[in-house]
Amino acid sequence: MMKIFDISVSLHNGMPFFPGDPAPDIKRILNMPKDAANVSFLCMGSHTGTHVDPPLHFIENGLPIDKIPLDHLYGKAEVLDLTGVENEISAGDLEKASHGEKMLLFKTRNSQLWQYTGFRSDFAYLNESGADWVVQNGIKTIAIDYLSIGSFKGAEAVHKKLLGAGVTVIEGVDLTGIEPGKYTFACLPLKIKDGDGSPARAILVKE
Repeated sequence: MMKIFDISVSLHNGMPFFPGDPAPDIKRILNMPKDAANVSFLCMGSHTGTHVDPPLHFIENGLPIDKIPLDHLYGKAEVLDLTGVENEISAGDLEKASHGEKMLLFKTRNSQLWQYTGFRSDFAYLNESGADWVVQNGIKTIAIDYLSIGSFKGAEAVHKKLLGAGVTVIEGVDLTGIEPGKYTFACLPLKIKDGDGSPARAILVKE
């Protein structure tokens, strides 16, 4: 029987966000029964919660969010078990864990961090050797279970290696309870014209 897993984090006031980004601000501006309908005002950064990084995020004149190839956002994917990696995900870790898919989701110890209300800087991340492995193996999409694919203080170099090579990066998925293995993956960001990123809804489907 087909199972569908929601791997998005819920957007809400007080949720973790990357330092320097704007904090989410969600307000109900029309309220029933006083008003005819419920309507809310949403104010947040383009890299809030589960979100997609297009090349434009770190590459001047790079591809924007509305131009990402759709086959980078939907298709066969593999959830890799990287929960044993303490800090840096290396090329060797990916070589051992992967089995040939071109869309990879990294399940790390980070999924536990979503239980905390504030941002945590001690998350597991992809190092530069891992980024090189992704590019050299023709991986088109990678996802990680916290708010940055690169380290807290060294995110720029990893982002530039990946995004400069046309890899789509998805950050902030929640893989709590998801078993490693192969799935159908779908992650659709908002179609923001010339956008540098966008929140998204991400799911995994197991046949």
